[in-house]
Amino acid sequence: MSCVFCETGTVIHARSGGSGDIPLIIVHGGSGSSRLCEALTSALLPQFRWWTVDLPGHGESSWTPGRYRLDAVGAALAEWAEHEIGGPAWWYGHSYGGQATLATAGATPGLFAGLVLGDTPLIPEQMYERLELSTDRMRQWQQWCGLPEDTLLQLLGDEPFGGRTTAEVLGADHFYLRGMAESLHRHDPSFIAALLDDRDAVYGSLVQANRWLAAIPGPVVLFRGDPAVMTMTSDDDVTLIESAGGKVHTFDGVGHGLHHFAPTAVATAIADYT
Repeated sequence: MSCVFCETGTVIHARSGGSGDIPLIIVHGGSGSSRLCEALTSALLPQFRWWTVDLPGHGESSWTPGRYRLDAVGAALAEWAEHEIGGPAWWYGHSYGGQATLATAGATPGLFAGLVLGDTPLIPEQMYERLELSTDRMRQWQQWCGLPEDTLLQLLGDEPFGGRTTAEVLGADHFYLRGMAESLHRHDPSFIAALLDDRDAVYGSLVQANRWLAAIPGPVVLFRGDPAVMTMTSDDDVTLIESAGGKVHTFDGVGHGLHHFAPTAVATAIADYT
């Protein structure tokens, strides 16, 4: 575990491993942490040297409540990467982490050899529609932040999953449930409040997505969840990526979670595009 003290006052923590020649920075999704990337890093091929970052307000990283704008988070990630990596790397960002990573490219494109967006919504208005669908669940998570991990593991396992509970579907000790329990135990609840109550401040800078994509000097790939299962991205996101010269890779039978539930397939696809 390493940490970098940024000029913003943020402390960015990251885990690292691998001994390959290709630097790869992995950024988890909203309300997660680097803990949820362990299955992916275990599946990575040996050509990678990797870092998994805790986003501000997540995991071991700190943040000032109320400052979760994508452009501000992107600037903090850029400062971390300049200190820790110092040159171009491949980045994989999932969901909100993909949005923050894209904002990082807008701040410092020279840090990018290429970018993989993991089922990352890029259209603000459509992002808001998706937030509306998950408001109740996110409010519940906001109330759970800071509870003991064993309590969170039980609560998360009891959440509905179709006609069953999540624990019944995945198994009560599934690494995703344990990772989310650890993440919510350390999570800043004001992050969730910002997403739901101040969404324009958080996501408004996504209007720059096209400019941010154009700034990246290397390839861009959108990993899309299967619409038949559950995806956060839309056909408009696909059009935006392709209009910027990027590629789209859909994972059949895998929903928004991607590397949470198909880490080997995601790791193989990352290797194929780098």
